[in-house]
Amino acid sequence: MNPTFLEPARTRFNELVATMSERDRKLFVGLVVVVTIAVLGGLGWFGKRQLADARSRVTAREASLAQIEALAAEQAAGAEEVARIEAELKRRAGEDLPAFMEKAAQKAGVGTNLAAVREREVSTQGNLEEKRYGVELNKVSTAQLAEFLHAVETDGYPLRIRTMKTRTTTQAGVKILNATLEVSAFKLVETAEAAAGGTP
Repeated sequence: MNPTFLEPARTRFNELVATMSERDRKLFVGLVVVVTIAVLGGLGWFGKRQLADARSRVTAREASLAQIEALAAEQAAGAEEVARIEAELKRRAGEDLPAFMEKAAQKAGVGTNLAAVREREVSTQGNLEEKRYGVELNKVSTAQLAEFLHAVETDGYPLRIRTMKTRTTTQAGVKILNATLEVSAFKLVETAEAAAGGTP
């Protein structure tokens, strides 16, 4: 700003101050000091509030970024799990559940106790086929049943035991179990069609 532009105002201000009494001059100076402090205080408060708002926005954005990164990691882990399951489904495409149950029963030492593996219903969701079976295991001990279930569930075959009911009987003074299981076996539709000679 051009200093000559302010010169008239400065002159009038000096004249005004010169005509003031000592008391009025002190009051005027005090007023100027109070106003200056108030203005500086207001600017400081405004600056602190702006800084606090900026920090709040940064914190919110950092939280959003962390949430997005967590979701991305979860999605990546989910995609890996889906790929793993699909690979297992394809690997087991040629083995049906009855044959698997016979192997599991033989492994658990109860091959002769596997009374039946009957298909009950089939449903399809997307490219995933689910077949439900009724599995009957007769005259086994609790330890044998536990061994059979362990063999079934730890082999990696794509199945789920949905329900299990047991009946206890006594034979020659020994308690034995008859177990009925409802088991779902899963298969990719494309893989099933390819195995049958169709086109996926």
